[in-house]
Amino acid sequence: MVSTVYVTNKKTGVTHAYTSESYRDPVTKKPRTHRTYLGRVDPVTGAIIPKGPPGSRNRSKLSAPDNERTLPPEIKQLISDQTDAITRMKAEMDKAEARNRELLQLVKKLNDVTSKMVEVLGNSE
Repeated sequence: MVSTVYVTNKKTGVTHAYTSESYRDPVTKKPRTHRTYLGRVDPVTGAIIPKGPPGSRNRSKLSAPDNERTLPPEIKQLISDQTDAITRMKAEMDKAEARNRELLQLVKKLNDVTSKMVEVLGNSE
């Protein structure tokens, strides 16, 4: 019986696909399996990316980051939009922090003035 087996590497998170064929070992009289490698599984689409012929690795393809090779354009656009939104939010947060510092300095000045007024009023009694 032939079936497809998916194995995920726990360190890298990459899933590989194999065909698994069961047979009975005539010597030991025990069931055995023979696996044949099919290729990697695309994490977005779930499609099996077949292995190439031996020694056919494309060096320029390997130098590109994984996310640029495997992500569809709509996912890339979504990531770009989210990155832009994060950048805008960080800029807004920086402005709010600067305004917060200004207000804190103002509160400190008001505290100083009120403490001086309390001293003056306390001495006049």
